[in-house]
Amino acid sequence: MPVVVNGEGFVYGQLSGEIYSDGYLFDINEDFQEVFWPIPAPGHSFSRWTRVCDRTYGSCELELTRELWEQDREIPLGARFEQGYRGPLQLVSYELYWNESLRTLSIPADSLELEGVHAQDSARLFMAPADLGAVVPATRVGDDYRFRLPDNDYSFRDYWLFISAVDSDGVIASASFDFGLADKVRAEELRAHSKKSPYAGVLADCVSANNPFAICTLEELPFLGSSTTTPSVSDVLQRTVVSHSWMGQRFAEVLQRLPRDMLKMFRGATAVVISSRVRPAFYITTSGAIYLDPQDLWLTPGERATIDWEPDYRSGFSSGLGFISADLYVDGNRPAWYYSSQYLEGENRRLSDIIWPMANLLAHELAHANDAMPPALLPLVSPRETPLDVTFRFDQESASTQLKNAYPLRSELLLDLGEILFHGAPASRLILSLTPREVGLEFESDDASALYSYSSPYEDTAMLVEEVLTRYYFGLDRVASFLEVPESADPECAEFTLRWGMRNRVATPAVRARAELVLAGILGEADVSKYLDALPETEDLERGIGLCESLVLLPSFNQPLPGKFIAPMELARHRAIQVGTHQQMRERAHRARVSHDRH
Repeated sequence: MPVVVNGEGFVYGQLSGEIYSDGYLFDINEDFQEVFWPIPAPGHSFSRWTRVCDRTYGSCELELTRELWEQDREIPLGARFEQGYRGPLQLVSYELYWNESLRTLSIPADSLELEGVHAQDSARLFMAPADLGAVVPATRVGDDYRFRLPDNDYSFRDYWLFISAVDSDGVIASASFDFGLADKVRAEELRAHSKKSPYAGVLADCVSANNPFAICTLEELPFLGSSTTTPSVSDVLQRTVVSHSWMGQRFAEVLQRLPRDMLKMFRGATAVVISSRVRPAFYITTSGAIYLDPQDLWLTPGERATIDWEPDYRSGFSSGLGFISADLYVDGNRPAWYYSSQYLEGENRRLSDIIWPMANLLAHELAHANDAMPPALLPLVSPRETPLDVTFRFDQESASTQLKNAYPLRSELLLDLGEILFHGAPASRLILSLTPREVGLEFESDDASALYSYSSPYEDTAMLVEEVLTRYYFGLDRVASFLEVPESADPECAEFTLRWGMRNRVATPAVRARAELVLAGILGEADVSKYLDALPETEDLERGIGLCESLVLLPSFNQPLPGKFIAPMELARHRAIQVGTHQQMRERAHRARVSHDRH
C-alpha cells in the first residue's frame, strides 16, 4: 500500500511513531495494524483522505482484514493538504533545551503554550528543520516532550517545533511559532514593482513568510550586497514589492533623489516591502527585508485613500510621567519635515516634502538590516542559509553587540525608564516623580544620542547611525529635548516649556566614539571620519521658554517657523510606537530559536 500526498504534509503512524512521506510503500503482513494521522506542513490544513479511509476525517484506523488483504496493494493511502491556513491554532511559546550526549531536544510540558486546540483533541508535537528534511515526533517522558535527533547533516539548532491538532473550528492543521507578519503583509496582496526582476516570482512569498518553515533561503532571495557592492536605483527596485503600484513609483522617485553613495546601505537587505498594512516601518531578521509605511510616501488624496488610517498614537502611549521627551530634526531653526497625520484631509504634498523623512527612515531601517548582516561578512554567507541563520551566526560580530560590549550605557535610571516607555513596564514612584530637568541631566551624564537608545542595543545602534548620516547626507540636525507637560488640554507650542535641550548630541566626544564604532560595522568601512567630521558642534537650547521659541533662537537661518505645529507629545508617541514594533518583531523572530544546554 503506497502513501500518496497531495500538497505539503505527511502521514503519521501513531502506534509505530513513524513518519511516512509521499511514495512510502507499506508491506502489509498478517499482523498489520496502525492508526494514521494526517500531518499538514506548518501553515497548512488537512483536506481529506483519498481512496483508503476516504469516508473519514481525522484518524485512519487500519488493521488486517480479509477485505483489506484481498485489495490490490496499489490502492493508496492518500492525504490531501491545503496551504494558507489562518485558523485559530497557534503555538505561542515554549522553552527548548539540548542534551549533547543524548542528542536530544526537550521541551518542558509546562513551558508549552498553545491556543486554538479543540477541547476533545491534544496537540501532536514534531521537530524538523526548515526544509522538513527530517521530521522527528515527540516522546513524552515524565514532564518533558523529548525529540531524539537522527544522525544527519542538520545541527540541533536547525530544528524548529511545530504542532498538529484539530483546531477549535474542527479543522486539522499544523502551526509553528509565527513571526507576527500575518496582519502586516500577505503574499496575495503584494506584487513585484519590477515585473522583469529575476526575483519577481518569489518576492511576495519570501517577505510574507510567517513561520520558520516558510522562510526563503539566500539562494532564493539573496542579500542585495551578495549581488553587487554598489547597488543602483534599478537594483533596489528589482527587490521592491508593493501592495499598490503608486507606492513603487513614488519610492522610485525618492530613490532617484537620494545621494548615490547612500544606496550602499541596501546591501544588508534582501527586499523592500511597501504595503498599506505596514504601520509603522520595521525590519525583521526572518526575511532580511525592510517594511515601509506608505504614509511616508503619498502625495495626493487619492494615494492617501488607499492606505489604512493612521493609528491614534494616544492609544499606544500613555505613561503618566511628569515630562515629555521630544526629538525632532531641524533645517536651521525650523522642523525639517512633518508627519502624515499633520496634513489635512484632501491636502496634497510635494515630492520635496517626503524626501528627507523617507531618507531618515531608510537610514534607520537599513541600519538595522546592516547590523544583522554586516556588509563586510557578506562573502561568508552560504546560499543554503536563511537570513535568520546568518543573523544568529554573525550575532557576536554585529555592530550592536560590539557597541554593547565596548560602550555600554550606564544609567540604570534611564534603562528602567526605557522599559516603561517602550516595553510597557509599570512606573515606580521614583520614575513618576522625575522632572524634565532631572531626566535631561541624567541623559547628559550618559552617552546615548537619544532616549530611544535605552529601549535596546539595536535601537541604540540605529539612532547613532541615523543621526550621523542624516546630517552627512542632508545637513539636518537632530534636537533632543525634555519638556514640561502642559496643563491645558490643547496646548500651544509655547506651553511646552523646555527644561533641557541639545542640538547635535552625537557630536559630543563620548557619543561620537560610540557612533564611530557602529558606523564602521554598519557601512563596512574602516575609516568613517568623513561622516563624523561633518557634524557641527553640539549646541544647548535656551531653557525656561517654549520649545518653538527655543528653536527660533538657534543661530541659523532665522526663518520664521511654518504654520504647522508638531505637538511634542505626538513626536514622543510616534517614536514609541516605532520602537515598540521593532522590539516586537525582533523578539518574535528570536525567542523560539534559543536552545539552552541541559544535562
